[in-house]
Amino acid sequence: MRIFIAVLVVILNFQSWTKADNISELQLEGMSVGDSLLKHIGKDLIEKKYKSSYPASDEFYLIEFESSELNFLEEYSAVGIHLKKNDEKYKIYSMKGMNDYDNRLNACLEKKKEIIQSISNSFKNLKEETYERDFDQLYGNSKAYVSDFDISGGYIRVWCTDWDKTNKESKNWIDTVNVDLSSDEFMTWLNNDAY
Repeated sequence: MRIFIAVLVVILNFQSWTKADNISELQLEGMSVGDSLLKHIGKDLIEKKYKSSYPASDEFYLIEFESSELNFLEEYSAVGIHLKKNDEKYKIYSMKGMNDYDNRLNACLEKKKEIIQSISNSFKNLKEETYERDFDQLYGNSKAYVSDFDISGGYIRVWCTDWDKTNKESKNWIDTVNVDLSSDEFMTWLNNDAY
């Protein structure tokens, strides 16, 4: 994956966000929460992708695409999309854009600050909830540094991952800065049932 170091306007197109009232009105790489993924990607490619599930529930799964697989990706080196198990319409419940910050936690946290500042400047009266997540220690000493923003119908989540060495080596994971748009339904599941 390639590294994008750019101003937040390149990472996210906030021009359309300033008028958004609902999570479904926001776009990430032209896609919105609630869209059918089939509107953007062929079923064959979706079906070929590895489906990552969560430790405590498989109600939702994650598929990821690198920019080399999707010619319409401009802002991110990769996107991740959460779909619901057995949904033949492939409705998007959550999507995230990712850029590499492997072994550069301080740089990632600085980029996260820039993103949060842009969100704060773009939306009035949004409240930020900031916390660290240790994934209930399922991934050793790995951590995520998270900021959530509640918007009608869902959430904007910005976070940096800091995977420990064991998980990086065994799972081939890398540290990333992530920007996520998620429906209320998905976030309720993630926070209560996924781990």
